[in-house]
Amino acid sequence: MKYKNIVFDLDGTLSNSEKSIIYTVRKTLAEMGAPVPPRETLLRFIGPPLKDSYKKYCNFTDAEADEGLKIYQKHYALKGRDLNGLYPDVKKTLAVLSATGATLYVATSKEEEAAKYVLRKLTIAQFFSDVSGANLDNSISAKDEVLFRLMEKHRLKKEETALVGDTIFDAEGARKIGVDFIGVSYGFGGESELIGAGAKAVAHSAPELCKIFI
Repeated sequence: MKYKNIVFDLDGTLSNSEKSIIYTVRKTLAEMGAPVPPRETLLRFIGPPLKDSYKKYCNFTDAEADEGLKIYQKHYALKGRDLNGLYPDVKKTLAVLSATGATLYVATSKEEEAAKYVLRKLTIAQFFSDVSGANLDNSISAKDEVLFRLMEKHRLKKEETALVGDTIFDAEGARKIGVDFIGVSYGFGGESELIGAGAKAVAHSAPELCKIFI
């Protein structure tokens, strides 16, 4: 294999988080007395750091976005995190990739402990050597930030590492760090969008990742 290290995004790549994130954002905005955007806008909360989405789509100030982050974390822990589902054949794909000798990691803009909970809930935590996620105050949350921290911690070589993700935010993170990006089109980004963002290849299902990497 060309890549000794395969780093996975979580939402939209391993976990179908649409119900989870939309539910939690709606609960958060309702508690704050803020207007709830249409579903099409709520879907855009999936991928980028949450604080950025509040400011962009809800016109929140920094202080309001910080408050929204705390309320979101509360509702996510109460129910939202249990609404995640596993995409078809992800577990089988991870088992195959692990068996080849590749080391698997997760880098996500989701808060780190929440991400670890989701991986355990979906019974795939055992496949990953480490998880790098956002910290509680979101001061580290962008994909390049969590990816950089992971690579520094484990001294991963750029030429031996690839990031797998479903959005342009994943692609941009990989580009900033200098690693190859492999897209998946079954999440929240389309094939043409991912290729345009620099994907070396695009998988239309989890098993297709095996064909790309092996």
